[in-house]
Amino acid sequence: MKKNIRLLIGSGENCADIRYASGISTPDEFIWFEYGSRRCAVLSPLEIDRGKSCAKPGVEVVPDSFFGGTSRLNILLAIAAECQCRHFLVPDDFPFALAEKMRANGLELSAAGSGFFPEREFKNDREVAAVTAAQRAAEAGFAKAVEVLTDCEIDGENLRWNDRILTSEILRAEIDCEILRHGMLPTGTICAGGKQGAQPHNAGSGTLPANAPIVMDIFPRSPETGYWGDLTRTVVRGKASGIVKQAYEAVLEAREYAKTLIKKGTYGAAIHCAAEAVLEKHHFFTGENDRGQFGFFHGLGHGVGLEIHESPRLSPRARTALQGGEIVTVEPGLYYPEWGGIRLEDLIYLPQDGSEAVCLTRAPDFLEID
Repeated sequence: MKKNIRLLIGSGENCADIRYASGISTPDEFIWFEYGSRRCAVLSPLEIDRGKSCAKPGVEVVPDSFFGGTSRLNILLAIAAECQCRHFLVPDDFPFALAEKMRANGLELSAAGSGFFPEREFKNDREVAAVTAAQRAAEAGFAKAVEVLTDCEIDGENLRWNDRILTSEILRAEIDCEILRHGMLPTGTICAGGKQGAQPHNAGSGTLPANAPIVMDIFPRSPETGYWGDLTRTVVRGKASGIVKQAYEAVLEAREYAKTLIKKGTYGAAIHCAAEAVLEKHHFFTGENDRGQFGFFHGLGHGVGLEIHESPRLSPRARTALQGGEIVTVEPGLYYPEWGGIRLEDLIYLPQDGSEAVCLTRAPDFLEID
């Protein structure tokens, strides 16, 4: 079998694979390679000392000058010469222009295809603890939002807080500040009120309505470990309409039932379809009309780790069975352009020994805030 130099180029902040391989997080890109038993991170002088202090055991940390340091291409040519190997195995999203330069200089490249580190899907105890810590910060953010909404006054169709109209932007800022107080980084927090909640990734903007659902999707990341949390709750400040109450109960039942199916050997597609069947039992169907999509039109869940969305998937297209060690979201939702959306999301860990799944989420479930 032909030997390959396994190569990654990226920043620890933005490339989960390079952080997983090296243990190093940097704002700037660096080179990591593996050849035989050698694993090496090639850093700029700005990052050498910090890189050495946080690198995983067995990872050699060297300055770019060790391999010439004049350009990225020259460093790669020097690595190839030292390893006496001209073939590199790279991830599918490897920079195209650099790949072309490498080939023009006699180097060979092939793509890893199904993932550079498929073992990232299966978490050890340290990783479970890291995800759990991020989830606690998400829950603190949600608790702060509930505090703000509880303190609101209903002013006609609007909410008033601290003598001003409450907006998505204000509520999101309160959530994000609370996450920062818990040592985590907020990233793209969603506070979508009323009809905006019918679009699952609408971040929310403008005035938050009274007596209508507010979808809050909170997914902080730890700057120390790089691992994420992920939590969604939907609440109404005031009184929910009949259809909103029915949708909420259907989504809650679908989520709780799906959580019981997170077992070793169960297929992601089967879990998704089981949750969808619960929603349909309550007469909430999925389709599209002149106003857009409605019903339950996204996957039930996804893996969470060094990326907010990673393997495995719980969706109709998921054709692999759970093996044990995965952390997945379970987040059914219902969305109707006429009134908004409901989504409820928990994080579930399936232990590596295949024992009973554990819910990592502690945030309470309730719809109305009186």
